[in-house]
Amino acid sequence: MGDALIYGQEFLLNFNFKKIVNLPVSNFNYFINYSRTKSEYIDSKVNGISSNNVEFIPKSNLKTGLQLGFNNFNATLQYTFMSEQFTDATNSIESDLSGVIGQIPKYDVLDLSFSYIFNNITLELGINNVLDEYYFTNRATGYPGPGIIPSPNRNFNFLLEYKF
Repeated sequence: MGDALIYGQEFLLNFNFKKIVNLPVSNFNYFINYSRTKSEYIDSKVNGISSNNVEFIPKSNLKTGLQLGFNNFNATLQYTFMSEQFTDATNSIESDLSGVIGQIPKYDVLDLSFSYIFNNITLELGINNVLDEYYFTNRATGYPGPGIIPSPNRNFNFLLEYKF
């Protein structure tokens, strides 16, 4: 569509509270990963594109959470926030009849996972989209048909691993 300027900042912090506070746990971490991105078409031969945001680049992306462990048991709670983003270079906000263009609204989602290790056996249980939020992250131009691709509902996953 043209020449673009994209820049931003990202940081990751991981606090190990186990080393700071004497707690009866084997693991206690707080993490935060945040990125702020600016994207802009600075030159385009297509009318109405210059100074627009580049498509599929959110301004804010945040992942934060807690990790807590007691001996062989671990739990992780993670929160994700994604700001709105455009799906086309014209920066259309409203969708057309096909649903192919239009803004992807901001969304947030909460995930929870547990794991337990016993000798050579690992059990893991994950719950994605704990609060059963309704959101979408993409627009399809082809299969499975034009329009939004909705997020999965709350879902569960289970893993049983045996190491020889």
